[in-house]
Amino acid sequence: MGLNSDRIGHAYPAYRYEVSREKVREYAAATGVDGPARTAERGEVVAPPTFAACFTIGRFDALFSDPELGAHWNLVHGSQEYVFHRPVRVGDALACTPRITDLRARSRLDVLTLEIDCVDADDGAPVVTSRGTLIFFNKE
Repeated sequence: MGLNSDRIGHAYPAYRYEVSREKVREYAAATGVDGPARTAERGEVVAPPTFAACFTIGRFDALFSDPELGAHWNLVHGSQEYVFHRPVRVGDALACTPRITDLRARSRLDVLTLEIDCVDADDGAPVVTSRGTLIFFNKE
């Protein structure tokens, strides 16, 4: 039994993420980045681009708590990409909204795309959009 394609376009509740200096520093240390972050023109501390994974990839959990979708753990992570509208900075408060943007059946597979739009929580300006693809293996 496959996933419910009626869920295409469904948005899950937004969540908030605070970009702290400590989290950026921990990420830099864990990934071997030379400095905790780089400095932008105005002296702001900017997180490494891959830091966006810290507040997006873990949010696939919304899919598994959606009884109408029918998601299960028999899957692989197919791809991940980011579109940056501006750098992610220490001190940012982000409001992120996950949304199913595509779901295709391929034989015994369902290929689902989840986009997470993260905007500045204060002014609503776009910061980063995450697009992840999950490949679900159907049992039947």
